[in-house]
Amino acid sequence: MDDPLAELDQIDWAGLRHAYGSAGDVPGLLRALASDDPSLRAEALGELYTNVFHQGNRFQATPYAVPFLVRLAVRPAVPDRDLILYLLAALALGYDEAYLPEGVGIAHWRAESAIVQSRSRPEAQDALDRWAADAVGDAERWDRDHVRRTYDHDRERAAADAQLASYDAVRAAVPQLLPLLADADPSVRTSAAYLVSWFPEEAAVAPALAALVRADPDPVSVATALFGLSLLPHDGDLSPDGPSRDDRPSQDGLSHPGGLARHDEVVAARLGDADELVRACAALSLVNLRGEAATSEAGDEVRRLLTVTGPTPLPYGDGDLATLATRVSRRRLPADAPARASALIARLTGADGEHAFPIVGDLMDTVFDRPGAPAPHTLTALQRDALEAVAALGDEAWSWLNLLEILRHWGVPDGREKLAAFLSR
Repeated sequence: MDDPLAELDQIDWAGLRHAYGSAGDVPGLLRALASDDPSLRAEALGELYTNVFHQGNRFQATPYAVPFLVRLAVRPAVPDRDLILYLLAALALGYDEAYLPEGVGIAHWRAESAIVQSRSRPEAQDALDRWAADAVGDAERWDRDHVRRTYDHDRERAAADAQLASYDAVRAAVPQLLPLLADADPSVRTSAAYLVSWFPEEAAVAPALAALVRADPDPVSVATALFGLSLLPHDGDLSPDGPSRDDRPSQDGLSHPGGLARHDEVVAARLGDADELVRACAALSLVNLRGEAATSEAGDEVRRLLTVTGPTPLPYGDGDLATLATRVSRRRLPADAPARASALIARLTGADGEHAFPIVGDLMDTVFDRPGAPAPHTLTALQRDALEAVAALGDEAWSWLNLLEILRHWGVPDGREKLAAFLSR
């Protein structure tokens, strides 16, 4: 097809909805992505990140935009194809932090979505009432009661449908996207490796990523493919009742299946690579695949990564190797909890604002076994150190609702003064 957007006007965009109402503006934004004007492309990309994708949400119009974005991404003459591929990943997933380091537990996602679509309004309301009644502490009780009172059954069903439909629209394009792993542009190879690694139902992905690891000269592409291999299942084990590398729910509330990947030998071969990012991702991937059965070399490297600072070009988790190491270690090296907590406390000392939130979340998950309402006299020394580090955060961090929601989830006092008073008892 000469024009990748030739069929754009065959869709009733005005009749579809996105975050701000009618999606009638989407065709113009898609056309702008192919423009020769960089500022026009940047503006269009920003608009798409706020309408067909908005704060992690996807909408009725989102899956309709996917095929056109794919056609642009696979066309060599289109500029910024790497950015289009990252947009496709966002449309499929929302934010990747919800799926790290387990990968997408698609069988559970499909089962949960089916439940949402099948249950009646009274059944959904009853489940919500029981959930609200299980709240721990006044703050969590208020939050859950607010959710219960503002619940919209139709909106929940529409949101669940849009999210899964968007994921499946991108999944349908994986065969078209895999050739991009051999693209002449290394930034396209990197973004394509990142994108396809989220589709465990596509059996061709793991061999393609392994081939990239063996042959690609670009270290960022190789590092991305290395970690991507650890997100994929073994032998297509996608049954909701099948074996899992980890029975603990991830942040999206689902247990993510996936056994030892067939290509872990390819990963292990890169542990001694000359490039630091490649070595780091090989270690993270191997521990994510093998857990405590990984080599001591890989385990030691993951422990070292707990304290590294600064972003990297790795697409996963915004390139924060310390956060990736924390989550891989938490999931696969449970005996390392004290060292992991100490590293998180040290990182929290130098963090503030929104940068503190993921550290606090990982720290709470490391020092507490489960959400609850701890009493001051029951705190371990490590738990007390963790809470004192949180209480010492600056004004900017404490001004955000995000921090308060994390603390409420764990049953911890959700104010700096309240937390200080709790610790002084």
